[in-house]
Amino acid sequence: MSNKFKPSTRVYKRKCQEIEILIFYRMILHRISRHLSPEEVSFLMGKPLDFMTRIETFRIKQIFMHDVLVMNDVLEINNLDTMVHMGVNISSEQKRYELHMTKLADRVIYQLYKVNEEQDQRVTEFKLIDIRHDIDPYESSTADEGEKIAAFLDGQIDAGYFSEEKEPYEVHKLCCEKLEKYIRPKNLMKVLDDLLSLSDERKIVRKESPYGVVYVLAAHAESTEKK
Repeated sequence: MSNKFKPSTRVYKRKCQEIEILIFYRMILHRISRHLSPEEVSFLMGKPLDFMTRIETFRIKQIFMHDVLVMNDVLEINNLDTMVHMGVNISSEQKRYELHMTKLADRVIYQLYKVNEEQDQRVTEFKLIDIRHDIDPYESSTADEGEKIAAFLDGQIDAGYFSEEKEPYEVHKLCCEKLEKYIRPKNLMKVLDDLLSLSDERKIVRKESPYGVVYVLAAHAESTEKK
């Protein structure tokens, strides 16, 4: 990273109920605790890659419970109460919030304030520090991991795995289990992108389903569409 990197802060504002901020906080917290980028979580959820970024910058203001449940599943949280506060008395009053997102050379700081406009005060609701995922401290090892993923998925294509639609999380879970290690989602994304660019019978397509994105052999997708 260049020594000339200049820290920058952007402020995002919204007015909402406390429960919405609590869910918002938990979603960011669980992503950070698993050392995943917003793009990686979006990928695992079968969403557009900017989905989590749009949530974390208030561009998506309404978070659906279905998305909370999907994130709960793909991150294997296994306890819904860690995503939402079950049985807690929460105010339904609409309040104003400001998210200050500061990008530093090696991390991003999320600091959320509750704004009291009458008293012109800001009270800190939470502060979270996230590593910069565009800086990969293990970059020298990612090529090797990518090669292992590619070789494994080549075998799965031959075995007919992608003859049926597979959700990103399904593919990721299979790779982790069979390769007996945790696979960085961004490395799997890269391998799948390479498979999308093939021009023969091994070509994979990224297809929208009612539940999100799925991956399937191009030939199978075409035959399904004709029906």
